[in-house]
Amino acid sequence: MQAKLHTIQNEHLLLEFCPEIGGIVTRFDLISKEGIIPLFRPYDPSLPLDPLNSSGFPLTPFSNRIGYGVLKFSGKTYRVGPSFGEEPHPNHGSGWHSVWHLTELSEYKAIMTLRVPKSEESPYDYEASQMFELLDDRLDITMTIKNCGEEALPFGTGHHTYFVRTPQTILRASLPKVWMSENMVPVELVTAPDLWNFENGRTFDPNHLEAKHGGDGSAYIDHCFAEWDQHAEITWPEFQNTTLKITADPAFRHFVIFVPSKETFFCAEPVTNATDGFNLMEKGIENTGTIVLQPNQTFSGTMHFTIA
Repeated sequence: MQAKLHTIQNEHLLLEFCPEIGGIVTRFDLISKEGIIPLFRPYDPSLPLDPLNSSGFPLTPFSNRIGYGVLKFSGKTYRVGPSFGEEPHPNHGSGWHSVWHLTELSEYKAIMTLRVPKSEESPYDYEASQMFELLDDRLDITMTIKNCGEEALPFGTGHHTYFVRTPQTILRASLPKVWMSENMVPVELVTAPDLWNFENGRTFDPNHLEAKHGGDGSAYIDHCFAEWDQHAEITWPEFQNTTLKITADPAFRHFVIFVPSKETFFCAEPVTNATDGFNLMEKGIENTGTIVLQPNQTFSGTMHFTIA
């Protein structure tokens, strides 16, 4: 059976999504008098319908990587899998690999739910939901996670959102600290270098990127920034100078930026926990954004994407 795409729409905004394929978003557009302006990178139907080709996907029950699939929490050690591609680390949790179920759909609102039981690959036994709601000039994405297991565990969430990247695209955000990594696992929190100072707005010019990863000389940012103040802006001068504001609840303390130099997209992701933040917390490091849920306890947080 072919996966079905669903749409919610108001006078100014349109959101398309697919529950069956990882609960992904496949487009988020501004409807202007001059035509359609893509706010998230639109899914290209010539490609497989897959989260990595989408406009964005949910992060449950954690954001980004757990180093080498080993989770240490409260004196216990757990194995978490599967690994992502050729990496030794699991990445982004299980929600984006799962079938979500559409439980509510109206003109401006949709809710998808998910139930993932504990398995040999993961100690996580949880329920999750995504609520999409269109207001006049904004999209709200509310992520909810419930610990259905019999023991407390660390959780996290966010949204892996893809944006169109043009030569003049500008990102503005206060991102004072960044986690530097070895083999994609954070080892040190440092003051963000001037190269990545987005406070007053910066394009993704190759001179603002880092020659790293891939082995082919490609330059990109692939880092988790800390002490985010829950405010960011993206402006596309080529798209009628359209600006999209990203804001979020205070629990979203981190902001992941991924910019592959040879692609026409970038990711700017509001997330709760630092990459490998659960293990960092177990080492005594503070402010990792880790959310500890007791059995039957629930976390809910909202991200806002607003036309300026």
